[in-house]
Amino acid sequence: MSKILLNLTVCALCSISAVAQTTKDAASYAPTATGEQLTNLFLNSAILNGGQPVYPGGVAGDARGMAISKGKMYVCNRANGASELIELDGTTGALLRTIPLPSEMWQENGADLGFIANDVQVDNEGNIFVSNLCTDMRGTGAAHIFRVNYVDITKTPVEYKTILNATLPGNWPKAMRIDTYDLYGDIVGGKGIIMLPVSGNDVGAGNTVIKYTVTETGVDEANPQVIVLTAFNPNKATTAGAAPRINIIDDNLFYHDGFNTFPMLYDMNGSVVDGFQNNQPLTPASTGQNGVTEFELNGSFYMIVASTNTDDKETPQAFDIFKFKDAARSFADMTLLYRFPQAGLGRVGNAVRTALPRVEIINEGGKDKALIHIYAYRNGYGAYEFVNNLPTNIAKVESDKLGYTVHGNVVTVKAVANGISLYNTIGQKVAESADGQTVKAPAHGVYILSVQGKSGSRETAKIVID
Repeated sequence: MSKILLNLTVCALCSISAVAQTTKDAASYAPTATGEQLTNLFLNSAILNGGQPVYPGGVAGDARGMAISKGKMYVCNRANGASELIELDGTTGALLRTIPLPSEMWQENGADLGFIANDVQVDNEGNIFVSNLCTDMRGTGAAHIFRVNYVDITKTPVEYKTILNATLPGNWPKAMRIDTYDLYGDIVGGKGIIMLPVSGNDVGAGNTVIKYTVTETGVDEANPQVIVLTAFNPNKATTAGAAPRINIIDDNLFYHDGFNTFPMLYDMNGSVVDGFQNNQPLTPASTGQNGVTEFELNGSFYMIVASTNTDDKETPQAFDIFKFKDAARSFADMTLLYRFPQAGLGRVGNAVRTALPRVEIINEGGKDKALIHIYAYRNGYGAYEFVNNLPTNIAKVESDKLGYTVHGNVVTVKAVANGISLYNTIGQKVAESADGQTVKAPAHGVYILSVQGKSGSRETAKIVID
């Protein structure tokens, strides 16, 4: 039942004076031995807001999804029976505008769909799509429809096209609740896939993913592929639980992450390809937060996962960046680069489980860099710049190469430097020099010593304070 509808309601995009988000992550993140550097651009978090809930752009409502397109952050929001996209500047956090979505997008034969504007995604071409939440796709009528709409926000009024308008047979044995989705390819151009992870704790539902193929003639809504996931991590889990997320890598692979589970890589038959079970020391601190993405930057491969929950004592609602050894992208030999934000985003209840990392690759001066955006429901949002082409001059542990000595927990550099800092093993700054020659470690442990010389060159070394 795909259809094209143009909103003819007379409305205007609500323009807002752009005011940059001035708060930032207080932490500094050390350059890595292989030339990566993470730098915060802006951060608006519950931690920085006195523990109070944070709403994107200060716009109140129920905002459960976030996507990035062409340097801007888009958050779908519903409030008072209406839906909208909140558009933020991707590098400053400034609220650019709120974009009302037409009410007809969420109607079927005069009846309203439930839980409108629940998730937002972009395809490979940067086109924006918004969906509802369907508590059970089994049956007929508006209450059972899961719908994905393409929205053209360059038009005033907004124009839209319904890409997917699907239900499932009423005789399926388990409730098929859909909170989120992902898509891959050029959906508007008629070539791609849409995948729906099923929520729930019932086997036969919460261990499945529904896949639709998009062609030039539309979507075969009557004949989806039902993918049964063969295993989870932890292995005692039998279903994803609440509001799982998926991240489609290509036509053959996707990540799946649920309330009960850690992120896992699967093929399109539901077979396990890889996961943290193959690198247990790097496993996220807990399940319960759903969000994972993978990206390539200048020939190197990385993954970001939502790593801590809102009840974490040290860094509530934080994210981890991992680097894969090579293009094989094996979990077994990947390394942890950073956990960020250093203080976490916040401890505000996140019952919808949204903790999203999104990445956009941009080119500046002939060099690619990644803009990493994060969003956690009611706990905040922010942006970080990530580069991997810094020059490196890495001394290993030999103190004579770097020219330092350790006495107790005080590190002394032999020559006066522009800057001396100590970082913990996940890249968070824990101490810095006040005199340009010494720095004091806060406790025993392993640290990364970073020294910037008078010429501007930087050297790092791993040191042990015992």
